[in-house]
This record gives sequence, C-alpha cells and structure tokens, in this order.
Amino acid sequence: MDNPDNKNIDYQQGTVSAVDLHDAVRRETPLHPGERGTVGVSVLVISALILIFGGGQLFSTSNGFGSSIYVSSSYVPEPRPSIGGGAEDAVKAAWIDVWMSDGKKVYANCIACHQASGLGLAGQFPPLVGSEWVDGGTKRLGAILLHGINGPFKVAGQSYNQLMPAWSTLSDDKIAQVITYIRREFGSLPEGDDGVVTAEMVKAAREEFSGQAVTYTEAELLAIPADAALPGARVDLQTGEPLP
Repeated sequence: MDNPDNKNIDYQQGTVSAVDLHDAVRRETPLHPGERGTVGVSVLVISALILIFGGGQLFSTSNGFGSSIYVSSSYVPEPRPSIGGGAEDAVKAAWIDVWMSDGKKVYANCIACHQASGLGLAGQFPPLVGSEWVDGGTKRLGAILLHGINGPFKVAGQSYNQLMPAWSTLSDDKIAQVITYIRREFGSLPEGDDGVVTAEMVKAAREEFSGQAVTYTEAELLAIPADAALPGARVDLQTGEPLP
C-alpha cells in the first residue's frame, strides 16, 4: 500500500496549475552546461599579473636573446688550431705542418708493411726507424720511392728478401710529402738537415732516374753516395718559399 507521505496531495487533487509549475521552475538557478562555467575575476587578475611581471622579467634579463649576456666585451677567444683545414686555416698554419700532415696521409699506404710506428715487422718488412736508407741523403730514398727495390738487401744489419714496388704513379707533391714525413718522423737527420723534400726535388729525381726501367737492386742503390741529396732549393718552413 502506498505511503501517503510520498504523494503530492495537490497533484492528486488536481489543484496545481501548469503555469504555477513553470513559474516555479523559472525561479530556480539553472545549472551551467559542462565546460561552460564562468571564471572568477580573481583568477583573471592573477593570470594577468603573472603575464605582466613574468614577461617583464624575461625581457629585462635576456637582452633581446642576444649573445652579449654570455660573452663579455673583454673576452678574446683562443685561435683555432689549423692543420690541413680550410683555406683560411691553411694560410695560418706553418707550411711544414701542412706538408707533414699531408705526408702522413700518404704514409697510410705504407703502414701495412712498415707499421704506423715505422718499426716494420721483424724478419718480414724492414724498419724505417734506424734505417740507413732513411737517415742518409735524399737521393737513394727518392730512387727507391720512384722505382722500388728488389731483395735481397740489408737494413740496420738485418737481411730482407722482399720487393718494395715503385710509387712513381704518385704526384711529385705526394712523393715529396711522404719522404719528408718519413725522414722527420722516423729518421735521425744529420746536423743542419731539416729533412724536407720538395716537389721540385722529386721532379729532378724523375728526370735523373728516368732511364731505370726495373726496380733497383741493393748494389745499384749502393752505387749512389750515401749522403747524396736531391737537387733543389731549401724552403722556409713557415711559408714554404725558397730560401735565398
């Protein structure tokens, strides 16, 4: 049986009009639809203050996002190292440094036998360190680079029976650079000898040894004086220009 307290007496008796019901509904504060609520004035004020003061602080300390806040007016950077870099760097580097750097690149072709250390492989490939062929004059070494050497031959008192091929297909510059690198890096140079070989010297060697059709033997190379030097002017190690 229905509880009489749960019944609207006026509704049951039909004494409430539809107009009164609608008026009552209009008097109620309507609920806002989702995501359409109002924002309080205090929130807007605080947000505006954050933007104003935060933006002012950012632009007052950033110096327009320029680099001057990181580099002082008295700062002088160290010069960049320059070995075989771009054209501007190459001008700044000493000529001998660039010449040696390029010679080391050419020497990469020799590492398999003579090793990066220049010590070779015992009993197989001769060393360049302590080699009389390196420590002596440049003419013998130029002849070996241009036409090769066929064993047997001795290096530092030890016999080798190997074939070193000719490298005559390389340019005069590259042969001069690798000879310079070998002599300065691995050789014991005579007093007053800077170890430098120039392209001019290699060109002269090509002409002088042009009649050699096959690789040299030890006896043929020993016929060249041990201290004989390739003809050509010495150069300024800083500029590469011929000395007067």
